[in-house]
Amino acid sequence: MKSKSWWRSLGYAIEGVLYAAKTERNIKIHISLSIAVLFIALFFNLKFLEYIILTITISLVIAAELFNTAIEYLVDALIKEKSDLAKRVKDVSAGAVLVTAFGAIFVGYFVLFDKIKVAISFSLKRLPNLPHHIAIVSIVITVALVVIIKSIFGKGEPLMGGMPSGHAAVSFSIFVSIVYLTKDVAVSLLVLLLCILVAESRIRLQIHSLAEVIWGAILGSGVTLLIFFLFL
Repeated sequence: MKSKSWWRSLGYAIEGVLYAAKTERNIKIHISLSIAVLFIALFFNLKFLEYIILTITISLVIAAELFNTAIEYLVDALIKEKSDLAKRVKDVSAGAVLVTAFGAIFVGYFVLFDKIKVAISFSLKRLPNLPHHIAIVSIVITVALVVIIKSIFGKGEPLMGGMPSGHAAVSFSIFVSIVYLTKDVAVSLLVLLLCILVAESRIRLQIHSLAEVIWGAILGSGVTLLIFFLFL
């Protein structure tokens, strides 16, 4: 009986994880990122202890998200109407996920960054030295294309709303220029983070949709890559 009970409990646990993964977007994101990190780690000569640290960290993040989901279900079941208490409970449980996620970022940085930096730096150093004014030309052309495309779609203003996002286009154009001009991995990653924050803010402020931001990023980075490629 105990053996059957253990197997039944295991089945319920697996069912719970699968249900959460099917219904909760954040869990899907965490699982996808975890798979990506583990896949990337295969290309580097990590030590056994480093694999253990990565695995434990990933497990903690996913477990925290599962606890957060369970707490949200429980609060919704117990408190049908909107209340400040229910909001605080959900916010605190979401905060626990945020803390573990930031911890995972730091662990990933200390375990993988130096190895990734060496690999990327080798490729960046092979890029030719190009004049800095190409970056300015790229931004001007990107802005012009954004205005033209927005006029074609007939939605939004030149600097506000519409397809594509001008802020995303310009920020990712700058990111590509920074990569070419500095050839520095750390600086490039910091600028990429700023670009992502700019893009995310446009969505959060409901000025642009996700598709408009993505196409803006593609336009800005694509135009700048093309211009730099033409000067090679």
